[in-house]
Amino acid sequence: MKPRLLITIYANPDYYPPTVYAVRILSGYFRIHILCRNMARPIQDWPADVTIERFGKYASPREKEAAGAGAKLIEYVKFAARTRTLIKQMQPAIIYSYDPHAFVASMVARAGRRATPLIFHLHELPEMASLSWTSLQTWVVKAALTGTKSAEAVVFPEKHRARHWLVAAGDSRAPIIVPNCPDRSYFPGPADWSETIAMRYRAREAVYVGYAAADNGHLEGLRALAMTDGDIRMRMIGSYRPEFEASFNALARELGVTDRVRLDGWLALDELRARASRASVGLSLQKPATKNLEYVGSASNKLFEYAAMGLPVVVPDRESYRDLLGDAAWVTYADIDRPESIARAISSILADRERYAAMSRAARRAFEEQYNYERVFAPAVERILELSGVAKVSQVPARDPAERQATPAS
Repeated sequence: MKPRLLITIYANPDYYPPTVYAVRILSGYFRIHILCRNMARPIQDWPADVTIERFGKYASPREKEAAGAGAKLIEYVKFAARTRTLIKQMQPAIIYSYDPHAFVASMVARAGRRATPLIFHLHELPEMASLSWTSLQTWVVKAALTGTKSAEAVVFPEKHRARHWLVAAGDSRAPIIVPNCPDRSYFPGPADWSETIAMRYRAREAVYVGYAAADNGHLEGLRALAMTDGDIRMRMIGSYRPEFEASFNALARELGVTDRVRLDGWLALDELRARASRASVGLSLQKPATKNLEYVGSASNKLFEYAAMGLPVVVPDRESYRDLLGDAAWVTYADIDRPESIARAISSILADRERYAAMSRAARRAFEEQYNYERVFAPAVERILELSGVAKVSQVPARDPAERQATPAS
């Protein structure tokens, strides 16, 4: 019988694709119990032998955020108590915590059971400057910083985020860096890549997948569109606030590009992939408005999803991207504060059919050879198995026949 693994996360894991990918991989070695808060509707199909416990009374994320300080404290205390009960009942071989709230709850809950290893995986840096001293989150984050060194391993999606947190925590260990890549099943690909690439080149459409907001460069992208040839179009896929939609549409009218741009909003994953994969170029234009947006390189799941689809990309000319991608053939850098730079980048990708095809194939190769979750999560798996005392059994996942057919020629 497989040993037990307890995963704690204070958010809804269904909305964190890297967590889903990690659970799929780890379920090959462990019986997994996930403890999370009961918030936002479930949208994922979890492996059959994974138990997910959505703890507490259901409420939407917005309702949870709007709750009073007392209600938030009571909810957190109950979550920590449930974590302690699970550790006592399950006696897991290892605990894996995905955010500061879950980590602190697990750290406190395993008191007296220090033999149980604890891993702390921090996806996003808390924005401490915006937190109040009366906020529960402030004190949880401070406790997480103080307790980071007690974790047997620390995992981050991006090296600059890791450095920022570990310096603040006074922890000089080398972290495990696990980029937020999709797994190999994310986009099996078409039967005929040549035909697909030709169709995309004719489409002449740039796509931007992700939350639509001014800080994410969507308005600069819109201004850039107005500077490109009239046959180039742009599609935005992702949630947005009503006030952003109003400002976006007003700017589109002012620039005279209303008929060349689509603001699709949130889409189910299958539809998102269908629309995005028909585009020609992927955009990732986040401004460094926060530490998370400044250090977004390998933490950007959309970047690697574009690669899985075989889309050339335009990214910010910043250190986190340069360190990660270097002079990769499928990547074009732009000064995202200058719409004319974004426009030149998009136009250069679409300027030559043969070069476009080579960039598309390079993107898919990068996904298959470097940027898939099975590969990037492997160092974390090794450490988890080492800490838990579980012998690694050689597991070679079978490749989907469609994926084998879809592999582009070198």
